[in-house]
Amino acid sequence: MKLWYDKKSKDPTYFIQMGIRHGKKVTCKNVCRIGKHSELLDAGHSDPLAYAKEMVVQYNDKMNSDTVDTQITINFKTKLSATDDLASKSTLLNIGYFYLQKIYSDLKLKDFFDNISKDRKYIFNANDINRFLTFDRILAPKSKYAALGDLANFYENLDFAYHDVLRFMDVLADNYDSYLSHLYENSENIVKRDTSICYYDCTNYYFEIEQSDDDIIDEKTGDIIPGFRKYGISKEHRPNPIVQMGLFMDKHGIPLTMSLFPGNVNEQKTAISVERKLIKSLKNKKIIYCADAGLSSASLRLFNDLGGRAFIVAQSIKKLSAELQDKIFNDDGYKLLSDDSLKTIGDMKTFNIHDENNSKLYNDKIYKIIEVDSLVDLGLFEEKTLSNGKTK
Repeated sequence: MKLWYDKKSKDPTYFIQMGIRHGKKVTCKNVCRIGKHSELLDAGHSDPLAYAKEMVVQYNDKMNSDTVDTQITINFKTKLSATDDLASKSTLLNIGYFYLQKIYSDLKLKDFFDNISKDRKYIFNANDINRFLTFDRILAPKSKYAALGDLANFYENLDFAYHDVLRFMDVLADNYDSYLSHLYENSENIVKRDTSICYYDCTNYYFEIEQSDDDIIDEKTGDIIPGFRKYGISKEHRPNPIVQMGLFMDKHGIPLTMSLFPGNVNEQKTAISVERKLIKSLKNKKIIYCADAGLSSASLRLFNDLGGRAFIVAQSIKKLSAELQDKIFNDDGYKLLSDDSLKTIGDMKTFNIHDENNSKLYNDKIYKIIEVDSLVDLGLFEEKTLSNGKTK
């Protein structure tokens, strides 16, 4: 045990620290708070630093001299419940992650990192860091820095430091698209993928900072590199800079690919760039693009009407033309989703929901297909006259 305090602080707080070894690395953990300098003065200690040093000596003497004789009787028929007491925590190494190890091996990620590392002289093992961060994020999610405290819990003797993790993140960023493509291609070894229907949506993440990132001008090319964390429309309505993420999922909800964008980018403009990556990864397979109304612009529909692709997007009925609203709300042509039998809106409103014979109908839906042979006004066109007399 040793004494630790911030020597540059005018009113430092004194702690007793314990050294913890993780392989060749040693980290320190605060085990006892002695008190602030000002608090110890108020408590009557004329020299708080001397008092703190004396407390450390006493703490070490107590740790070295304490001996306990005890006799334990164990009933193996009694099940022990987990508690928060230190004595109940297992000191055994975690071998449960071997199940995850099998999945990781089937994804052939070691081959991927060996391939990108073969022409570079990294002082760390990229595959080991990626493997460890993946397992720890699944078993006990926390920050990358905090995750290093779990190194000693793994059966293997993993040896890398926080600066190695940060350097690895740069390697991963440089191979971002190829990494996602590799995951998709090799996920077929674990689970059957169905990419006939692909769902796209966006979300965003806020940062506890007061200023957005500045744009940077490339000195050689003169190009403007936009900052990443920018003010935008937050999903949580927070007034903080955000970063946006667009994600594609397959028919079963398993992620396919993703991309990150500055917070001030219109999310409708992100879909096509992410979908181009997806199409390349899927080797131009036919897909159906599915999204909500916020990601169903005319350019997105046009893009997904090419190359054998199609789209299903949400549309606000209120914004449709009167002609289309009339086609939707009349009872002609509605069918049950389960067996394509004809039904009307009136039938779905009036059947007895408490009759067991109608339970199948209660869980069913009706749909209608409206054939469009020419351009149809979707209610998205609006004509405005500007102050200068021009019409847009």
